[in-house]
Amino acid sequence: MSKFSRDRVKGFLHTDGRKMVNENGETVVLRGWGVGSWMNPEGFMIGGVPLFAEVGGFNDFALPRRFERGRTMETTVRELAGTAYAKEFAKKWYRSYLSEEDIRLMADMGYNSVRLPVSARLFLAEEPEIQWIEEGFAVLEQVLDWCEKYHVYAILDLHGAPGGQSALACDDGIDNRPHMFTEPESRERALLVWEEFAKRYHDRWIIGGYDLLNEPLSGPDCRKLLPELAKFYDDVIPRIRKYDKNHMLTLEGSVFSMDMDIFDHEYDPECHNWCIHIHYYGFSPEVRTLYRFLDASLKNNVPIWIGEGGSDPVSNSVFYEIAGAYDIGYAVWSWKRADDPKGDGSSAVTYPIPEKWDVMRDYIRNGGPRPSYKESQEILDEMLEKMKPEYYTVDRTYNYYNLRQPGIRIPAVGFNQGSTKSNGWIYGNAFGYRTEEGMKMPLRPDAMPPQHVVVPTGEPLRKSSPLKDLCLELREGEAAAYTIRDVKETCLVSATVRALGEKASVIVTCTSEEGKREVSEITVTGTETKEYDLASLSEGAEWTISLETKEGTVQLDEVIFAR
Repeated sequence: MSKFSRDRVKGFLHTDGRKMVNENGETVVLRGWGVGSWMNPEGFMIGGVPLFAEVGGFNDFALPRRFERGRTMETTVRELAGTAYAKEFAKKWYRSYLSEEDIRLMADMGYNSVRLPVSARLFLAEEPEIQWIEEGFAVLEQVLDWCEKYHVYAILDLHGAPGGQSALACDDGIDNRPHMFTEPESRERALLVWEEFAKRYHDRWIIGGYDLLNEPLSGPDCRKLLPELAKFYDDVIPRIRKYDKNHMLTLEGSVFSMDMDIFDHEYDPECHNWCIHIHYYGFSPEVRTLYRFLDASLKNNVPIWIGEGGSDPVSNSVFYEIAGAYDIGYAVWSWKRADDPKGDGSSAVTYPIPEKWDVMRDYIRNGGPRPSYKESQEILDEMLEKMKPEYYTVDRTYNYYNLRQPGIRIPAVGFNQGSTKSNGWIYGNAFGYRTEEGMKMPLRPDAMPPQHVVVPTGEPLRKSSPLKDLCLELREGEAAAYTIRDVKETCLVSATVRALGEKASVIVTCTSEEGKREVSEITVTGTETKEYDLASLSEGAEWTISLETKEGTVQLDEVIFAR
C-alpha cells in the first residue's frame, strides 16, 4: 500500500515534520483535483468572460464583468431570466454542479483528495447582522458525506473571503481590490467564517485540511499589504484552535501563492499542524523549480502541497512524480469545465454548453441584444441539465498521466528522481534540464536546439521542449528507473531505443511494491530508432522498471506503458 493510495485515507490528516500522515502515522501524498466553479463560479470555465479583461491594463481598477465570478453570474442570470428564476438557478447550481458521481469518479480513477473552493457569502450573509446561511452548510456537508463514503480527503478552501483577498476575479469580491485586508469589518467576518467552520467541523476527519485563503494579495500593488497577510494568519489560527485542534492548516503566500516571504516563523505554535501551500502552472518538470519552496519547507519543518496548478499531461506526469519523491502532493485545476471553444483552462471532465449559448455570450461579453426572458430561461435550463454526469466527456488519458497509470508514454529524460547511476556527465544539455543528475541528455536525432534569440523579423521563437527534444544516453554501467502504478491487468512495457554502434545490451529489472523482482536482458542493434519490448507486468499497485546498460551505449527516447 503506497503513500499515494486511497487505502491510506484514514482518520485526521496531520503533519509530521515535512510529510503528511494519517491517523496510523502512515505517509500520505495527496493526489487530486480542485473543483473550480462549484461554490465559487469562475466565468472563464463556464462560458462567461475570458480569464483576464480583453481591454484595459491589469492594474486598472475595474468593477466585475458579467458572468465573471459567482456574484455576477447570479446578477447576470437575474438580468436575463428574472429575480425568481435567478434565486432558483443559484440553488440548483450549487446543489448540482458537484455530484456524488463526481466524487465516485475521482475515487475510481485513483485520486485520494479533492480541493473544495467556497465563497464566504454562501455561508455568511452580506448583511449588517451576522446571519449564517444553513443552505450553504448543507450543500457542503452533502459533499463531505460523499467524500467519506468514497474515502477521498476534502480540503476546505476559502476561495472567496469576505470583501475579497486576492484582488482577482477568483475571490468573488465586489471589485478587484483586496478589501479583506483594508476593511476591519471584512477582516473580522473572515475570522468569524473560520471560527464557524471550526465549530461545526472539528470532528469531521474526512476534511483533510483547512485552506485559509486562496491566492491572497495576487493583484497589482498588493505587496504593501504583505504584513497584513502574515498578521491575518497569526490571528485566525488561534481562533480556529480554540475549537479545533484536529485539522491541518494550509497557508498560501502572496502573488498567486508563489511568494515565500511570509514563511519566517511558526504560525501554529500550539499544534504545529500546517503546511506551505503553493500554486504552480507551466512549470519546468525538474526538481530545481521546487528549490525555493523546499528551502522554506526545510526552514519551517513543514510539508509542501501544490494545491493548484497543472500543465500538459506529460509534464504533469514527470513533475508530480519528482515532487512525490519529496512527499509533495498536488491538486490539478480544475476538475470540470464547459466544453467551450471560446473558454480557457483544462480539466478532467467537460460538459456541453447549450446550443444557443452564443446568443448569451454576445450579451455577456459584448453588450449585444438581451435574449427574451423565456429564451434565457430555456438556455439556462439546458445549461443546468447538461452539467450532469450523464453528459460528461471524460479525458481518461490526462488522468492516466497524472496518476502514472498504464496508457502513457514517458520521455526517457523523465526518469524517477534519485534513480540514476551516472558516470558523471558535467557538460549539461541544450536546455540546461536536470543537470544536477549528471546524466547525458543529447538532442534526439531529428530535434533542433532551442532558440534564444531571433532576428527582428517578427517571427516567433521555434517551439521546443526538453521532454520532446532530448533523449537519455546510457553508457556502460549507467542506469535510470521509471514507475507505473495501478496495474490492473497485464501491462506491456517497451521503449524507443537505438545503439551508438553495432549493438548494446541493457539489463531490465522490474520490482513490485511487494519486493518481487524480475530481471531480463535485451540486445539493441544498430543506430536506427526502434521499439523494443522490455517487460510484461502482472497486476500490482506499483512497479518500478530500471534500465542499466551492461555493454555499449544506448539512447532512449520514450518508455511506453501500454494499456
